[in-house]
Amino acid sequence: MSVGRMLTGLALAVILTGCVTERPVSLPNGTQGWAVQCPGAAHDISDCMNEAARICGGRYQILDRDGSTVGGAAVATGNSAVFMSGVHRTLIVSCQASGG
Repeated sequence: MSVGRMLTGLALAVILTGCVTERPVSLPNGTQGWAVQCPGAAHDISDCMNEAARICGGRYQILDRDGSTVGGAAVATGNSAVFMSGVHRTLIVSCQASGG
């Protein structure tokens, strides 16, 4: 396999996949919230929602939601090429106390 093909394959893998991650953020009211990211074509917004439920122990409120297409790469496929774009999704959530 040529170096060019390996780099193309690596670029495609990075664009199509990504890990669901979270990090604490300060909310405007001074409390802690979470920024949950689920990038790549291998994930969708439900992956972000599942991660928010996990870190909040079930209940959470979505304060902001962003989904955008970022970057991209032309991937050679035989005698042609396919353009693949990266997807970036983020939820900002606030954990809610369990109701009783």
